[in-house]
Amino acid sequence: MRLRIESATAYSYDWPPQRCTQRLRLTPISGPGQTVEDWRISAPGALAPWTDMFGNRCHTLNVERPAAMLKICVAGTVDTRDTAGVLPPSPADALPEAAYLRSSGYARADQALAAWADGWRAACRADTLNGLHALMSAIHADVAYVEGATTVLTTAAEAFANRRGVCQDHAHILIAAARRLGIPARYVSGYLWTGGPMEESGGEAFSASHAWAECRVEGLGWVSFDPANDVCATDAYVRVAVGFDYATACPVRGVRTGGGVEHMSTEIRLFREDDPANLRAERKP
Repeated sequence: MRLRIESATAYSYDWPPQRCTQRLRLTPISGPGQTVEDWRISAPGALAPWTDMFGNRCHTLNVERPAAMLKICVAGTVDTRDTAGVLPPSPADALPEAAYLRSSGYARADQALAAWADGWRAACRADTLNGLHALMSAIHADVAYVEGATTVLTTAAEAFANRRGVCQDHAHILIAAARRLGIPARYVSGYLWTGGPMEESGGEAFSASHAWAECRVEGLGWVSFDPANDVCATDAYVRVAVGFDYATACPVRGVRTGGGVEHMSTEIRLFREDDPANLRAERKP
């Protein structure tokens, strides 16, 4: 699938800040399931590229004396392939798999979540892949997809207790449960094309920006699990960044001096360049 992605994130302030520094994880890299044909970031200020400890392609944006509005735009084309959600082990993996067993702020299991995860221990020991599929389906069934029920600060334990959340929360719950069972798991941020099979199969997460989880399965490698839609990643998914949880894989994070109250808006457009009808999916998450 050939996907064209266009995204714009705008920050507005009560008055112009004195300075602003943003850390951007907005650039996908080529791998077993995708080839990045072209990609560019447009932003006011100086962009310095770097690679983080997870192997993500990052940029630091420094803006001296920014205006009352700061806009960051990305655009590019990615060719995706359906690998049945499996990413074979690669020498390019920046961290050893054992690193993804560590508990992290957003994906930490409290007593209730840990007890629930323990109920899947026997199934995952008998067959890790099938056990994880069952775990994913259970999260999809038990934790309702409700926009606005959580925020970017909500933890896995909180979303699990309320049995409501969005794709970020579903991913965090699965990651916390998998780690509790001794299975390395990581958070993935990216994009989801929602103009085709996903809607037809009854999936519930129809935003263009998306998040899911990947778990390490012996003999296969990293396998994607998307509890929000109860599927493994297909060629409708574009991986952008991975991390322990949202905090280390979020698209934009930064600090500023002055400016008063900040307001953020995001507009994302995905469309298939290889679709005869040039179908489009336009969403405002």
